[in-house]
Amino acid sequence: MTSAVAITVDPAVELNGHTLKRKKTATHSTNDTLMERLRKHGNPALHVTPDHKIELLPTEIPTPSPQEALVHVRCTGICGSDMHLWHRGSIGPLVVDRACILGHEPSGVVLAVGSEVVNVQPGDRVAIEPGVPCRKCWLCEAGKYNLCEDVKFAGVCPFAGTIRRFIAHDARYLHKLPDSMTFAQGALVEPLSVVLHAIKQCGGSIGIGRPALICGAGPIGLCALAAARATGAWPLVITDVDQAKLDFARQIVPGVGTYLVDMAKTPAQGSEEIRSLYGCGPRELERAVPSKTEYNAPSTVLECTGIESSVVTAAYSCRRNGTVMVIGVGRSIMNNLPFMHLSLAEIGLRFINRYSDTWPAGINALAGGQVLNLDALVTHTFPLEQAVEAMNLCADPATPSIKVQIVDDVEIEI
Repeated sequence: MTSAVAITVDPAVELNGHTLKRKKTATHSTNDTLMERLRKHGNPALHVTPDHKIELLPTEIPTPSPQEALVHVRCTGICGSDMHLWHRGSIGPLVVDRACILGHEPSGVVLAVGSEVVNVQPGDRVAIEPGVPCRKCWLCEAGKYNLCEDVKFAGVCPFAGTIRRFIAHDARYLHKLPDSMTFAQGALVEPLSVVLHAIKQCGGSIGIGRPALICGAGPIGLCALAAARATGAWPLVITDVDQAKLDFARQIVPGVGTYLVDMAKTPAQGSEEIRSLYGCGPRELERAVPSKTEYNAPSTVLECTGIESSVVTAAYSCRRNGTVMVIGVGRSIMNNLPFMHLSLAEIGLRFINRYSDTWPAGINALAGGQVLNLDALVTHTFPLEQAVEAMNLCADPATPSIKVQIVDDVEIEI
């Protein structure tokens, strides 16, 4: 019969040959290693294959390196890019050429840490930044680690994602959550980070009392709407093809103007109607004659769809000398951008790639709901064992959803 003992020092624990630290004063059986306990729970993971199939399969529990932590993933949000990787098998040059685990919007609990880890310890609740850059190239050295060409990004083939129970992750990209934040909120830091990075790249074009337009009322668009409101930007207008999403946007930010996109209208026609919501009069686009009330137009447009027609509408809607920030991810090639309009109006057309140094700000913004409250975006939750059902719901137009999260409430003894 084995007996339970209380650890009062910080002993080393062997996990697949690597030395890990265990939390002090933990009680455990003398012959019961951490790995043995974790194996009892298994490590189910959601895989996507090159032939567009998804399946929940058992996987090995990863072995952390000295710089990594072993994390129990408690929540992962499903992103539109997960759907693209499933249905299209690619996002631009990012191709699913082998079975790969999906997911990159996670939060969780640290179970054990490698010998060189100093910023987190077992028991810490964390939001997980999914990209691990090389930290050696000139881009990383310049602080542009989101552009690192050797980044290991969770859920992008061949790097395993976070829709699974246990992951090993570079501890430098684990960010502690305050007690006031839930795991669901911790997972929302990832989509919020996309928006925070975009707003940072806009420079001074967005801010208190400055009009802004958001194109697209999906999860990123709604995050952008809430974040723009937090900057003090006003008036705000958001567009979408779905009236229900626009109605939802009004719940997120009361008083926001909405515009239901009519695909039968040209981007130029749609832009005139959008601008009228800001008090702008008509103009002569063909002759590059601006409206006499041009200054009322949005100085910043956050384009969150990546759809070509929406990007063109954003360009025509923006104030002269304003900024169009394309956040959404679309097709690899766009052929119909209004070059001369952008040039003559000196409109800055900008793009982003993921994020850098946004997790601390995102956590601060969501903690306690004082700056942002995005809880309403989570419309559905599924247990890890029903991850396939969660993906199918996201793909079903008959079941409206905003943000679907996969949670794992299995209790893991540390």
